[in-house]
Amino acid sequence: MAKLNALAKAGVVNAEGFYTVGGRTAVDFANSSRRFGKDGDGLEKLEELLTFLKSMGHLHEEEASSYHMYLFQNPDRCAETMNTLRHMRARFLAMLGQASNGWPIDPSFIAELNDHLLNFKTHLTLEPSVDGYVLTAQLSEQGPEQLLYPIFKDIAEFIVSDQLEKVRQCASDSCDLFFVNQSRNGRRRWCSMSTCGNRAKVNAYLKRQET
Repeated sequence: MAKLNALAKAGVVNAEGFYTVGGRTAVDFANSSRRFGKDGDGLEKLEELLTFLKSMGHLHEEEASSYHMYLFQNPDRCAETMNTLRHMRARFLAMLGQASNGWPIDPSFIAELNDHLLNFKTHLTLEPSVDGYVLTAQLSEQGPEQLLYPIFKDIAEFIVSDQLEKVRQCASDSCDLFFVNQSRNGRRRWCSMSTCGNRAKVNAYLKRQET
């Protein structure tokens, strides 16, 4: 728990152990196959997806509770939703690898993402805010599949943003996390200086001492 708290304080993970070095939901989702303190896939079950979305600010506790009923009513549907999610994560990871090396995006990934986006039906709603009202897009249908909407939407928004060309993979040989390089000089190499960057500096120092 102490190490989790230290990493959370450094901004490497959030309180639930999901890595937050990506810079936005889409990239943090790509990194979600790993979760601090957990063996195996970080998004193995629907409950973990609910936790991920809550920790990223995309789901309220009350909303999460309403989705729990699908675990009892239709577990096969929930399992299929998670299979779809992990499949798209694998494809998105491959796309990030291409982008980080300056390669063009696989058009078949864009086509598959578009197919999923087509399944989400939304409507506009005016909601009260501090300054009056805000216009928000709300999902029109129910079901565990709707949980994929904020993730797939952010992936699409990421692809058309200027952040796509700034995506990098951690330079550590023992780390595969991706991040958006927002450093001033564009020379950031590590997912976090608190972890991989610090280890690299220590190893470089020790090597210099040997010579």
